[in-house]
Amino acid sequence: MLPKKYRLPLRTELNRLKKTGQIYQGDFFGFLTTPQNPSLENSRFAFIVSNKIDKKAHHRNHLRRWLSAAILPLVLKIKPGFDGVFLAKKTATQANYSQIENDVKKIFKKVKLISSSIE
Repeated sequence: MLPKKYRLPLRTELNRLKKTGQIYQGDFFGFLTTPQNPSLENSRFAFIVSNKIDKKAHHRNHLRRWLSAAILPLVLKIKPGFDGVFLAKKTATQANYSQIENDVKKIFKKVKLISSSIE
């Protein structure tokens, strides 16, 4: 699980992200992010895995935990001041952890949250 300072409170922030954010598509999820906010000292992330993805809660929670675990080793390398929401796709249910992790890195490089030299 991500430490609290890296978690985005969706109840209050989701509408702002929808209005001002831009979405980037990966193989297993979409990533909705806002422009850099210099007043934030950390980048914050949230995860949305709807009932349409999988009816079983433990499968949805497992996917959320995988996304969180994929971000955790990168959190110190991510530029501060960004808010982002991961929107899971149906294809994510067939993916394994390494595929999810590679897709997270690919999206972060596309958005320029981390440098392209990180493997």
